Amino acid sequence: MTDSEKITDTGRMVRLLERLAKQHTLLTVVIPGHQEHYTSCIVKVSRPYVLLDELIPNTGHPLLVSERALDVRGKLDGIDIRFITTLKRVESKKNAITCHVNLPGHIEYRQRRLDYRVNIPMVRMLRVIIDGQAGGVFEGVLHDISHGGAGMLFPAGAVSVEPGRLHECAIELPGDVWLYCTVELRYAKKNRSPGQQLIGARFDKLCPAQQQLVGHCIKELERESIRKRAAE
Repeated sequence: MTDSEKITDTGRMVRLLERLAKQHTLLTVVIPGHQEHYTSCIVKVSRPYVLLDELIPNTGHPLLVSERALDVRGKLDGIDIRFITTLKRVESKKNAITCHVNLPGHIEYRQRRLDYRVNIPMVRMLRVIIDGQAGGVFEGVLHDISHGGAGMLFPAGAVSVEPGRLHECAIELPGDVWLYCTVELRYAKKNRSPGQQLIGARFDKLCPAQQQLVGHCIKELERESIRKRAAE
């Protein structure tokens, strides 16, 4: 998968696979060199193997036994996951078939970045400064960010939304980096915290350098989130 993180740490891979098993996540399985798509799920992880349920439709079973390789894809909490592995052995008990496949060498882990907003941890407190009417400026904090825009928290009533109007904006990013850009404010709604409003903003025509800053920020925050969830 393009634009993905490659996880090679065995402990992290096992934790991700165990979460797929716990959530009974349906997986799409493709036998390399063949076009058919099959469905399966992880029964459990028993190192150094991953135990998969029988392929559906079961016409894929003899093909798997013959080819021994499989390309597995699924979603975990909305995140695309992919790994390639090989069949070690097949176990049949009480008319149930379980495929023992080798723990993969790596797992590809990709967020759908174009439409996904990554939330900013509260401990970050990244600042946002935006121009207002009559030359005034307002300061808030960054709530979330995506390639297309950002969510910003301001004191309730401080900023008014006028669709179509562009604002100069400065957004603090991780690593003491600032993004200077133009945004359009699209909506405002009350935040759960009293006295705050959440403003949704759309980036207006980011240049390649600005897009790179946003992409680096999203990637860093996603990795931080992945590490946190993998440690749970």
